[in-house]
Amino acid sequence: MKTLIFVVLDGGADLPDSRIGNMTAFDVAFKPNIDSLSKNGINGIMKVLPIPPESDEAVISILGYDVFKVYTGRGPLEAIGGGLPFKEGDLALRCNFGTLEEGQIVDVRSGGLTTQESKELEDAINSFVSLDGAKFSFKATTAYRGVLVIRSKERLSPKISNTHPGYALRYFEPMWTRGAENIGVPVSEALASPNMAFKPAIALDNTKEAKNSAKLVNEFIEKSRAVLYKHPVNMQRIANGLKPANIILTRDSGTTAPRLYSFSSVYDTKWLCMADMPVERGIAIASSMQVLPMPEPTENAEKDMTLRVLALLKNAHLYDAFYVHLKGPDIYAHKGDIEGKIKSIEDIDRYFFGPLLANFDMNNSIVVVTCDHTTSSEQRVHTADPVPVTISGAGITTDGTTMFSEATCATGALKQINALHLMPYLMKLIKS
Repeated sequence: MKTLIFVVLDGGADLPDSRIGNMTAFDVAFKPNIDSLSKNGINGIMKVLPIPPESDEAVISILGYDVFKVYTGRGPLEAIGGGLPFKEGDLALRCNFGTLEEGQIVDVRSGGLTTQESKELEDAINSFVSLDGAKFSFKATTAYRGVLVIRSKERLSPKISNTHPGYALRYFEPMWTRGAENIGVPVSEALASPNMAFKPAIALDNTKEAKNSAKLVNEFIEKSRAVLYKHPVNMQRIANGLKPANIILTRDSGTTAPRLYSFSSVYDTKWLCMADMPVERGIAIASSMQVLPMPEPTENAEKDMTLRVLALLKNAHLYDAFYVHLKGPDIYAHKGDIEGKIKSIEDIDRYFFGPLLANFDMNNSIVVVTCDHTTSSEQRVHTADPVPVTISGAGITTDGTTMFSEATCATGALKQINALHLMPYLMKLIKS
C-alpha cells in the first residue's frame, strides 16, 4: 500500500481579484513545490457543495461523506474537537467573541483578540455565569473562537436560530428516513451581505424543547455580556484603541454527533490527522482517525510549518494516510488581505512542502493538495465555487498541467469532479 498525504489549504481557492489584475492568490503566489506536484500529477477542480459551505460542512464532504445525510450541526464537532464533554442530548454551539455597539454587531471576531485574552474571558464566564435549570461548559479555543455546551434535565432541541449574523441556518428535510424522530439536516450558509443588527436566538419550530433551548442560549448571552462588559481585558482593549469582546455570538447548534463511518473499517487504512482548528479535529475523531494535537499557529510560519513537517516525518512509518489541514490562507481571505493570503500560500509551499518533498519517500507515496472551499478575498466570505485539486506521486501519469491554480487545474485530466468521489478514488490509487 502506498502512503497518502492529503493536504487541505483552508480557504486557499479564490475568485479573480481586481487588486491583483483579476487573478487569484494561487495564480500570483511563488509556490514551486506545489506547482511541481501539479506538473507531475493529474489535476482538476472539485465541486464541494451546491451552497457556500462552512469549513466543517466542506471537510465532511471532501472526506467523502454526504453532508445532507450525516450532518448534525457544527456545535457537536467543535465540542468534540475542543475537548469539551459532550453527550447525546446536550446542546452544543460554535461561538465567537464579537463586538456589540448600540445594537449592531460591528465585528464578529473582536479584531485582534488573542487566545490569552479569550482564555481570561472564558475563566470569568465560567466563574460568574449560571443558568436557571441548566448547566453549561464554555471554552475559548483559539483567538476569537469558542464552544458552548448546555446540559439540562429537560429535553433540548437544536432547532434554534443563529445569533451570529453572518450565517443563516436552514434545515433540509430528507425525502425518507427510517428514524421516527428525524428533524432534518441543518446546513449553515454564509451570507454575503448580512444584517448586522443583533437578534436573540428564536425557536425554529413550535416545540417546548426548541423554545427552552432558545431561552437558555439567550440567557447565557445576556449574563455573559454583563461579565464581559467591564472585564479588565476589555477595559485594556478599549484603552489601547481596540474593539472589546463584549458579546458571545452563537451558531450551528446540535444535540448529536454526526454518525460518520470509520475510515479504518471502511477503507482498511490507519489515518493520522494534523489540524489547526478544533472543528477539523472533531471531524477526524468522529471518522475514527488518530489526532495529533498541534499547537496554535503563530505569526512565525517557518516555525509552525517546520513543526508540522517534522511531526509527519516522525510518524510516517506508523500510519497509512495523513490528513493535514492548514488554516493560514482562509484567515487572510476573511480579512480581505489578498497580499497576506498570497504570502501564506508561499510560506506553506516553502516551509511545509519544500522539506516534505525533500525528505519523504515519494517513490511509494501519493500527495494530494486541495482546498476545503473557496474564500473570496474581495467579498471576505466563502463561496460555492469549485476548488483546485492535484494528485501526484507513485504511479501517477502527468496530464501536462503547468501549475496549481483554479484555472489551470480546470483543464487537467480530472476535469470537474464531485467531492464525494475523491476519497474512494484515492483509496483505489494507494492500494493499486
